[in-house]
Amino acid sequence: MASPCCIRIPVVLAFLIMVGISALAQTYVVQGVIKDNNSLEPVSNVNIIVNGTNDGVFSDRDGRFSLTLKRIPSSITLSCVGYEPLYFEIDNIPEKPLELILRQSAYTLQEIDINATRYSYVYKDREYSIQDYEIMDDRLLLLVFRYQLKYSELVLLTMNGDTITISPVPEQKPKCLFKDFLGNIHYISTKGSSFQCYYNELVKKIEFPFTSTYDSLLRTVKPFLFSTGNRFYFQEFTPDGMGTNYGYYDTAHHKKYFQVKQDEKARKSFADDVRFYNRWNDALLANQESISSPDVPDNKSQSTLNTSHLGMLPLVSGTDLQANKTFNYHRINAPLIKLGDDEMAVFNFTEGIIEFMSLEGKVYRTVPITFQKEKDGNLLAGLLGVFVPFSEWEWSGKIYIDGYFRDVYTTFIKQGMVQIRKIDLETGKLVRTFNVPFSFPEKIEIYQGNSYFLIKESAEDFGKWRLGKLKM
Repeated sequence: MASPCCIRIPVVLAFLIMVGISALAQTYVVQGVIKDNNSLEPVSNVNIIVNGTNDGVFSDRDGRFSLTLKRIPSSITLSCVGYEPLYFEIDNIPEKPLELILRQSAYTLQEIDINATRYSYVYKDREYSIQDYEIMDDRLLLLVFRYQLKYSELVLLTMNGDTITISPVPEQKPKCLFKDFLGNIHYISTKGSSFQCYYNELVKKIEFPFTSTYDSLLRTVKPFLFSTGNRFYFQEFTPDGMGTNYGYYDTAHHKKYFQVKQDEKARKSFADDVRFYNRWNDALLANQESISSPDVPDNKSQSTLNTSHLGMLPLVSGTDLQANKTFNYHRINAPLIKLGDDEMAVFNFTEGIIEFMSLEGKVYRTVPITFQKEKDGNLLAGLLGVFVPFSEWEWSGKIYIDGYFRDVYTTFIKQGMVQIRKIDLETGKLVRTFNVPFSFPEKIEIYQGNSYFLIKESAEDFGKWRLGKLKM
């Protein structure tokens, strides 16, 4: 007769096997809809593949899909003819159906000519001029006024330009709108008052829950670049501007630095200039003393400079040194930007490199960049430039982030015209170019694959500013 122990062991094994099979059989269902980035219309027949598996589905005629996952987290890739592939990570089961946006493919990496179909005005009212604007979540907040600021309003629009609500400003006259690092937008009056703008969905109205002064607002939020999780990230410059430190504050108000950069080459060169100017001043003073007192022997140590021809030249002043520093030694250009909820990067234009890092500041990938030094490669301009002054496209020193698609752009300027160029974050090269069809555009912002900017359409507009939109 078998012992009880011999009977129980197979039972326990069978139970564990059943539990294991049940765990392996657990699945997760994710639903969503796929839309076009330009029209926001649904995209059908999109292939959704679970990365690392053979599992996948296609979106239906309404762009909807239902995908079964065997584990969480998982990642998926969306692909469709005429659109760029989209990689998406699923860390948990969303409470609502996902809304995924596909971007139309660009079949050429050469310069794109902008035509009328790619350009449009956002705000249609010709009686108003736009003084300022900001992107407020997935909406546009415009500060508009009639000629000479006689009547001002705040207009909230959809990204396509449809009016949501119009509200009077809380205090005349308007100065500007200001967006802080948390994404809050503030209305600033010429009196120096600051009013935080909040859209109340229930009453369909813009409200102003918090009021302060513009100066105090800047002191509070200006040092910070962005926030993620429970951290506020900042960038500090050294007093001479040739070094910069990166760090963050946490919720316990602890300050932590995670990276320091110094432009030692520029600092050493400027120190050499200072030493030379000091020697120059010493030599001039010694020469002037010898001229004014020719009978008194010079007991000072011989200067390494030949002073016999200096005469009564002026000394180099502190103002001269500051001017030399301003014009010849620029502040280190290495902005820190947020690329997503788990990634940031330093665009170190001074050293010619992009450093991709975790939120802890650990660099895990670097990409070289050279476009900040490039000039217009027009051979004819190069040959004739000695005789006829040719203007070239010059780098603006600025970068722009499309937080929706995690794309980064920069701009080049020539005689008031602006080109917006996309940076390939894998290679560091410039891959696409967009010409802004008006001269001297102001306040360029890029979001959801569209660039926005303020422009004056013509001289006949009497100084009225319009908000332009360019499909990227």
